Amino acid sequence: MKKFILMLVFIFGTFAFSEMTTSEVESFFSPKVQIYVSNQKDLFCTEVPGTDEIDCREFNYFVNVVPVGNKYRVSYTPLDDVKSYDKEKYPILRYRTEKKYYVKSRKKQDTPVTDSYGITIDYVISPGAETKKGKRYERSDFQMLSESELDALLKSKKAKRLSPETEKNTRVFLDWLFHNNN
Repeated sequence: MKKFILMLVFIFGTFAFSEMTTSEVESFFSPKVQIYVSNQKDLFCTEVPGTDEIDCREFNYFVNVVPVGNKYRVSYTPLDDVKSYDKEKYPILRYRTEKKYYVKSRKKQDTPVTDSYGITIDYVISPGAETKKGKRYERSDFQMLSESELDALLKSKKAKRLSPETEKNTRVFLDWLFHNNN
């Protein structure tokens, strides 16, 4: 009986405290996402395929914010190979439209694409990292912040909101990358 109860607790814990859910990730591609860009760089790490090594590099990044009730879910998207910066050191983001294949619809559709920066596919939507007691940890789930906590975070990261058109193009481009390259 104890083993059965222990097994139920384990199963419940697995579901109750699981990492990112599909709906959480999908929410970052919804029309209500707010996208900010930072002029700072932060460290992002990923596993090197086929090894036990971790590769960490500094990137500029997007801060993706989704309202969830009276809180905000936050993720990060590091920008690789930024071509140019403005005078305040923010990446200059340019988009053009190309016909791109969509796995879901099995059709080519007009899609905003860019060559002003690159994104490593492992990082399209990342929960980011945090420092505790001098050690850096990768988060296993997304931050949920109140409005005042979000304002403080955006201020500390020197993040500014993208224009509506750039925000829309960025969201569609990230959605296409995530769903058609995984």
